[in-house]
Amino acid sequence: MEMIEPEEHASADGLLTLAVESLKDGDVAIGFRGYPWHTHADILASINAMNETDAVRQFIDDVLNDRSLIAVQIIDNAIHDVWITDDPANDCKYKQSNEELQFRYWSGRGYSPNADSPSR
Repeated sequence: MEMIEPEEHASADGLLTLAVESLKDGDVAIGFRGYPWHTHADILASINAMNETDAVRQFIDDVLNDRSLIAVQIIDNAIHDVWITDDPANDCKYKQSNEELQFRYWSGRGYSPNADSPSR
């Protein structure tokens, strides 16, 4: 199996850093630096029916090229978590009174439910 190299990408507005990290057990995690949400190379490979290297590359390319919608959870005026979503309406169902959800793309472009539809 080809080794997946660690990498980082910073958004143009400096708000987000997408990171790929190799874990001690040989697993690979992909997520936003400083926030709890993440996914794993083996999960992406299983979902997309491809090898881990290609699945991670596709995931990163989708984020960096505005094909994946990013949810930003703000609690008490501070970012609490950041994740990739394909169902913003469902994410909003569980929002707490002190929580705000913002949806955006990597480029910083905002999401409009009437104009955009997430690719996944």
